[in-house]
Amino acid sequence: MRRHTVLRGLSRHLQQSRGLFKRQQSATTLQRHQMSAATNGKGTLPHQMRTAAEPRQNRLYNVRLAHIEQVNPCVRLLQLTIPREVQSPEDNAQESDQESHPQPLTFLPGQWLDVHIPSISNAGGFSITSTPADAQVLPSLAEAASVEAIANDEAGLAPLNPEGRSPYVELAVRHAPSNPASAWLWKPTEEILGSELSIRVGGSFVWPPSGVRLTDIRNVVFIAGGVGINPLISMLSHLNNDDEATTTLRHPSFNIHFLYSTKLPQPETTTTAATATATTIQSPESLLDQILFLSRLRHIVNIQSQLRRLRITLHLFITNLDEEKKKDSSPLFGHSFDDDNDLRIHGRRINADDLRAAAASGDDGTIEPGKTVAYVCGPPGMTDDIVGRLEGLLGGRERVFYEKWW
Repeated sequence: MRRHTVLRGLSRHLQQSRGLFKRQQSATTLQRHQMSAATNGKGTLPHQMRTAAEPRQNRLYNVRLAHIEQVNPCVRLLQLTIPREVQSPEDNAQESDQESHPQPLTFLPGQWLDVHIPSISNAGGFSITSTPADAQVLPSLAEAASVEAIANDEAGLAPLNPEGRSPYVELAVRHAPSNPASAWLWKPTEEILGSELSIRVGGSFVWPPSGVRLTDIRNVVFIAGGVGINPLISMLSHLNNDDEATTTLRHPSFNIHFLYSTKLPQPETTTTAATATATTIQSPESLLDQILFLSRLRHIVNIQSQLRRLRITLHLFITNLDEEKKKDSSPLFGHSFDDDNDLRIHGRRINADDLRAAAASGDDGTIEPGKTVAYVCGPPGMTDDIVGRLEGLLGGRERVFYEKWW
């Protein structure tokens, strides 16, 4: 009963609004950092100028825009496939000099891409939301069947082809008409699907943390504001994939506190009568699924609750509900959702008590700074406030890593 009351409240919010619709601060770097976290900013500086001091790989890689999925009215998921011969150079270097073949594209969770579009002078910057393992070549279906079945029900992934899944990187791109690269990537799908682009990997806001031994970490705090979720979902997905069946390095078990502050998606102002009708009848559960990467987060929490390797608590903070809507949906806030004890939803912003609870690594609620690292990615104001509070809780900046998006 409580759950249905909550969902009705969320549905009312959607109906009423349908007419409207990175650089890591490393342990050795004292300079405060503001950059485009690949999220289509409002800043006036182009991405490449804002991130000029960031580390970048030298090589440009050619990729193909192979898959587009609309997550909600303001975010698209894009899949850029990498040529298989680039990611498996040993298959093509048997009778020629290996040095003539390019090195495979590699990256660390949390990094971003310079995305070069032929018709646009300045490259766009977008955080990678997939994992390093996704950029590896999978065997053909015939080869895979001889070992074990390969299954991936993750929303947003293109289906496997008979030659095996192509290696890819995934981006989540906000609709930002003032950003030339974002505007191009938001053209009608039929106009851009299959286009060839060039990408370069960059950024220092990464997992694993710089200057911290993994064996010392017991508590990891991830804090995302809006599309600041992008680099953090790559990190958490990477940790989720980290088992004997992957080629990633083994990490010790952690307590992970994931605090995600966002808004419920709203329809665009150009909503037509047809789309308005469709919007009014969608379920509240599907509305929650439109929150960027929430379904992926819940999937990871569910997996780890069974594996018991990562102990994850997930808090969702919805910041665009007025008092009337929060009253209608009050059973939702502060209680478990959908019988999942590891997901709590709040109708407010992240506060100091939330940060203190997340930073606590002891069973008795005590904070042991030497056992905790924190990653923060969000808009500048939110990031500055939260980073300052975390530095106070953890005794300095050495274990607080952050990136700002614009």
